[in-house]
Amino acid sequence: MELLRYGIGTVDIYTAGYTGLAGGGGGPMKRRAEASIIHISNFLEIREFILNIVKGRPLFSTTSYENLIREILEELREIRNLLSSKFS
Repeated sequence: MELLRYGIGTVDIYTAGYTGLAGGGGGPMKRRAEASIIHISNFLEIREFILNIVKGRPLFSTTSYENLIREILEELREIRNLLSSKFS
């Protein structure tokens, strides 16, 4: 990148499952970043900061479908109880 010669760079952010301008099969050489932080002097620092945020997070959910349903139901019950107590 020519800008690196001047001490500035760009941080491009991609997520899994995204390709092309509107998702779908953009194909090689047509994939675009979902977000870019362009022409910054501390691009390596910003890159490391973003990577540290996502490190350690599972690529896929480790929660089983049954556990997910249970968590949703518990949350809904809690919301219902809060609303019931507020309007009783």
